[in-house]
Amino acid sequence: MEADLKYYVQAIITVVLLTDPFMRPMLFKSMTAHEPQNRARYVRTIVIVVGVTLAVSAVAGRELLELIGINLHAFSVAGGLVLALMGFEMLYEGEPSRVQGGAEAHDRPASFEGSVIVPYAIPFVAGPGAITAVITLASGASNGEGVIAALVAVAVAVALMPLGYLVIAQKINLSDRAMALLTKFGGLFIATIGIQLILSGLQQYFT
Repeated sequence: MEADLKYYVQAIITVVLLTDPFMRPMLFKSMTAHEPQNRARYVRTIVIVVGVTLAVSAVAGRELLELIGINLHAFSVAGGLVLALMGFEMLYEGEPSRVQGGAEAHDRPASFEGSVIVPYAIPFVAGPGAITAVITLASGASNGEGVIAALVAVAVAVALMPLGYLVIAQKINLSDRAMALLTKFGGLFIATIGIQLILSGLQQYFT
């Protein structure tokens, strides 16, 4: 299929929700409370690592699948299933999915220096769920339009990170209940997108 405006919007919302540039900074703020002077440098590293990881996944993911003989429509079904399960986990637990490395990233190190790339940037932000979503989106439209849509989505998500990490998170203090409610809402949307990808992949696989 071709990527229309709706596909671009869906791609952007999906990647933004999975990288979560507005809620995850709350954890980042807590983990760097003792070294606020280093936050800008850490955010710069997070943006670069996440951007490069997801962009490479968008550009090379489809070719890698074809190289190892995985059917793109079958991968769309599998990717949709991963997203749906992540969404349901977020919906019922009210916290980032364990598939995204949520539990590991919550560990409080003495210094954030050694945790900024692993486990924070990868896999907490650019985790298996986000990578799978980007590859699935890149493979979901023909004539390279899926790749463009995925790259646009990654660019938007990455561009929002400095705003979320360095501005919004520093000015807003949300209660645990409010964060859980917002996470559940995001989980519902991600689960819906996952189911939609499953149905679309099945339809294209059998036609």
